[in-house]
Amino acid sequence: AIIMNKDSITFLPQTEIAVIFDFDITLTPKYMQSIIFDKYNINEKKFWEETEKLKLKGYDNEHAYIKNLLNYIETGKIPKLSNENLNYLGKNLEFHNGFPNIMDDLKSMIKNKSTRDSHLNPEIAFYVISSGFEEMIAGSSVFNKLKKLWGCTFAENKQGNINFPKETISYTTKTQKLFLINKGLLDNKDSLKVNDYMPQIIRPVPFNNMIYVGDGPTDVPCFSLVMQNGGKTIAVYESKDTNAFNECYRLVVESKRADVMCPADYSKGSQLYLALFKMVENISDKITENLTDLKNQGAIQSPKHIN
Repeated sequence: AIIMNKDSITFLPQTEIAVIFDFDITLTPKYMQSIIFDKYNINEKKFWEETEKLKLKGYDNEHAYIKNLLNYIETGKIPKLSNENLNYLGKNLEFHNGFPNIMDDLKSMIKNKSTRDSHLNPEIAFYVISSGFEEMIAGSSVFNKLKKLWGCTFAENKQGNINFPKETISYTTKTQKLFLINKGLLDNKDSLKVNDYMPQIIRPVPFNNMIYVGDGPTDVPCFSLVMQNGGKTIAVYESKDTNAFNECYRLVVESKRADVMCPADYSKGSQLYLALFKMVENISDKITENLTDLKNQGAIQSPKHIN
């Protein structure tokens, strides 16, 4: 146990519960690129086959699909695709049952547990880390409920088309974003400080206050990082899809890569809804318990106004 010397140590309470979602397939039944394919009559199967060929030439997952998309713009198969277009197309993103309403339900549940000591109340925040297009997600109905969103971003050329990736999110970059959440570095300029040393005790969101929800092999590094550090993980699968179930079963039951597997249905009373509620509630109770102990030891002061 830490023996706190009242005079020497006071710190900000770590009250945030961070729920972090992957995007495509985790929150939506289809890949977001399919909206672009529909709009421009592009053969989806052919697009992904071409993308696989690029991977054989040494492109990684994300750069392969981005390069292929940019080829389509260059050759005029996609006449126009700007960041603004992506944002607008994002309005058509459809979510799994019950999403994003579950976010409001979780927020209310945490609010109802609140006590008078407002700075010691657990709060919940939602994040998305996606290998898809940040602009599309920013155009969707989930955006204003997120504390922070990370996805692939693009520069534009003189014609106003996207023509070069500013940032691509691969499955290893996703873990870097978890460290940014852990250290509270949410501004773009802050990401340069991700490797700076920061003692665990002052990190705003400890890993054991995190819940990561993903759907497949690309989420494994995040699952592992969160689990190894005491957080919770959920792997979801499309309920009618046997391949998705098998993949998930392999991940969770055979390889123990996530705590629990659930069909991708966020509606009230579903397995996923109940699992998320239970996890959030448990973390919330732990935070309250720890903070009450620390407060009783005099290690946490009430917030003072800084003049």
